[in-house]
Amino acid sequence: MQRMFPRIAFIVTIVIAVTVTACGRQVTPNPPGLGAGGAPPGYMAVFFNTEGAFNFSMYQYMIVLNTTGSGVTPSTDTLQTNWAGYSFAIVARGNGVSSYAQAVQFVRSNQNPHIPPAWLPLGTTPQQFSYNLNGNGTGTEFSILAQKPIFNSSPSPGPSPTATPSNIWTFNAYVTAASPSGAWRFVDSMGAGGPVDPQWVSPKLCMSEPFDNTYQALDLTGISDPASEITSIEIANNPASPAPC
Repeated sequence: MQRMFPRIAFIVTIVIAVTVTACGRQVTPNPPGLGAGGAPPGYMAVFFNTEGAFNFSMYQYMIVLNTTGSGVTPSTDTLQTNWAGYSFAIVARGNGVSSYAQAVQFVRSNQNPHIPPAWLPLGTTPQQFSYNLNGNGTGTEFSILAQKPIFNSSPSPGPSPTATPSNIWTFNAYVTAASPSGAWRFVDSMGAGGPVDPQWVSPKLCMSEPFDNTYQALDLTGISDPASEITSIEIANNPASPAPC
């Protein structure tokens, strides 16, 4: 079902539209020529929702994408799975005063593929990757508009990428926090166990077809801090040249 909230911060277009009220929020039709979620051709839009307002002084919020076509869902059990399904991530982070978002790639070492993959920020322009901190006016939703080709990049020179991109993607969403060792630890995920098993089983997303789907997190009661409790993830896709998978 297509949700049509204002995404004007994403598009350098002035749109005059008649607004209506739905679910307590003001919504407008998608501007002409734009697809689901306000995404222009060749873009995907992601909306990350939490129970309480974001707390960037304590947490970072991420959507991990498996672009290999393997169908594996990224999991919080990274030691057991050896980071299977970790290809790219969209991450929103900050310091409690300001926040920003970035796209990153997980790359494995050629010398030792069993150690955690390196975290490689991708160089993007505002036209390729844009961030809207307060998409719903309550501080509980941020949204990202991204060109799909940025998730096809491979670092060179350096370690080999974790995956070869495919049109069949899977995903998971996480809230993470810093641990005493300096690494990050999982606080919540899409799965019923939150940071632990049982985990989320991702649908297979056909990234060559248009869609706009909202996925509800399965654990809505076991997280004590509303700022770290994921409620839903919406992913909308508008391929430049639609084709069946």
